[in-house]
Amino acid sequence: MIGCESKQTEPLPIAKDELIRLMFDVHVAEGALSHTPAGHQRHQQEVYYDQVTKIHEISRADLDTCLVILQRNPELAKDIYEKVLEMMEKKRVEH
Repeated sequence: MIGCESKQTEPLPIAKDELIRLMFDVHVAEGALSHTPAGHQRHQQEVYYDQVTKIHEISRADLDTCLVILQRNPELAKDIYEKVLEMMEKKRVEH
């Protein structure tokens, strides 16, 4: 009967296209964090995430909700991250 169960996904607090752009910026922020000294990473993460939420005009709660939804829905996460990788490649080619 497991195969008959429908997968109910949580509604995203933002549109999927915006989520792709948001996750691109989160990825960039995470990359910058990897160059931050260990003792400063937590504070710097807060700063970067605050900047990302400001750019995308969403609340920190909405960002956190998006991250949780992606963690709970591997198929959605795969789809989003494939598009993020496409954006990264496009940006790389442009520069």
